[in-house]
Amino acid sequence: MRILSLALFILLGCFQAFGCSDIMKPYELECKAQDRFQSLSTEFKTFSITITDLKGFKIPKALGKISYFSAKNDLLNHSEITLSKNKEWPNWNNGQKFVKKLSPIYLEFNDIMKLHKILFGSINLLDQSSDTGKIRTNNGETNPKLKMSCSEKVLNDKILKTLSDYDLTSIEGYPLLSLKNINVCKDSKYNSADLYFYKGASMRIELSRWMIDLNDMIARYENGNAPTNISPYHYFSDMRRWFLAIRPFNSSNEQVVDALIDYSAKRLQLPSLPLIDSVNSIFLTVAENRDHTVKQLQENLTFFEGCLFETKMKLISSECQALK
Repeated sequence: MRILSLALFILLGCFQAFGCSDIMKPYELECKAQDRFQSLSTEFKTFSITITDLKGFKIPKALGKISYFSAKNDLLNHSEITLSKNKEWPNWNNGQKFVKKLSPIYLEFNDIMKLHKILFGSINLLDQSSDTGKIRTNNGETNPKLKMSCSEKVLNDKILKTLSDYDLTSIEGYPLLSLKNINVCKDSKYNSADLYFYKGASMRIELSRWMIDLNDMIARYENGNAPTNISPYHYFSDMRRWFLAIRPFNSSNEQVVDALIDYSAKRLQLPSLPLIDSVNSIFLTVAENRDHTVKQLQENLTFFEGCLFETKMKLISSECQALK
């Protein structure tokens, strides 16, 4: 239904061109995405709907789903009453409120710590393993390990090659990710191994490097003096991958970095990037990760164009309904 809806939507010329901001004009992808999102937002407003209030916009991000589609059979088809009973939902809303209050000029280290704490503030205070608002070296875990087993069928030869000579390094020049205890599985297309995350001088230094880079580049995009050979979405994709490779927290790194990338996209007046946790970005090369991110962005803009057509036709599916 969604494909047919979109085809009719395009044939009927149901949305108008808005153009993009001056600072995005050097970047074709961002210019087109900004144009599409502005057009969608304006069209939805004629139906008294704010695009960011649509179920398909809010719920998947709260639950950490890969896209607006994959949440369809979870909470998209449930009543809003059930949302308050899901711990991720109020936490996500609290996180969004916090992000809106962040400085529009500069992100500080303590902002990241506070964001982690607020996003997961409902964790039982009696749980002594809680690490909310603490980087992992402050909570006993300095060298986290991820076991990649044969049964999971994840570590194929391509990913093995990427991780064996990892491109992201610490301030001392060591790879942020490294493999040990590599063995070929019975299914020779896969391997088992232990994936070790960075253990070095200071996790705080590594996270600060990431934050300084983000602050500098966002300011450059805003001021119109950023390099034109790396577009904002490609940069956001790279920064998400870098954050996850650093793994500054014992848990919930994906949710924190996605909130920070949302903050960055909003500063540049760009549509938010979708989550891409179906394929862990640390297992991808830079080029693969960028391509995957762009594909997800295009799919989600297409999703909302389908929702707009459904709204015009008064045949609205549950994932396109607005949260009142």
